[in-house]
Amino acid sequence: MPDSKKPEAKPKVYPSVDERQRYSPEIRRRQIVGAAKVVLLPNPEATLEDVAAEAGVTRQLVSLYFPGGGTGPLFGAMFEEYIAELPAILGDDLVTSGRDPEKIRAATELVIGRLLDWVIDMGQAWVFSDSRERPGAGIAERWDRAFEITAQVLMDARGKSKHPERARAAIIAEMAGFNAVARRLLDGELSRADAEAVIVEGFVALYTVVLPALAA
Repeated sequence: MPDSKKPEAKPKVYPSVDERQRYSPEIRRRQIVGAAKVVLLPNPEATLEDVAAEAGVTRQLVSLYFPGGGTGPLFGAMFEEYIAELPAILGDDLVTSGRDPEKIRAATELVIGRLLDWVIDMGQAWVFSDSRERPGAGIAERWDRAFEITAQVLMDARGKSKHPERARAAIIAEMAGFNAVARRLLDGELSRADAEAVIVEGFVALYTVVLPALAA
């Protein structure tokens, strides 16, 4: 039976309101985004007032930093930060693994481990569902970009392909599967070990079998 206990993200600690009053606009902006993660990730229906209260600022100040109405711009900023982490998470482990199957598997395990840490940091299954979009947020577009970043890293690691469009499509399809497994992990339907095993096997097969076949 899978471990039904949901993985817990590390709690985030924010400075007091008095400390925040001394911060520059850029740091204040980051703190508002941090408060948005605390409030909006577990409750996507929360309001600007809820985010402002968590950040220790007024609703008007939140709207000043994130204009456009509603929480959409905050969702967009949150996901922009998560997507910006992807290149470092993916790293160059696969690029340096060469063609040795054992090195490829070891590199894949490292990359998937970091990706699952990233998933658990977000902590909410709805983020990986087909209904994740929020008005004015552009979440779907940012996920598309995340898939493209991943596809490019894997394609660069494999080297030049005669059919790059096929390779890209295969990688993006595998990423959709990754999202499905991540959702089940965060819903408590899969343990982390089970989720990692499923994803690693899928990506090893993609990298060692599917992509070479599509490149021929």
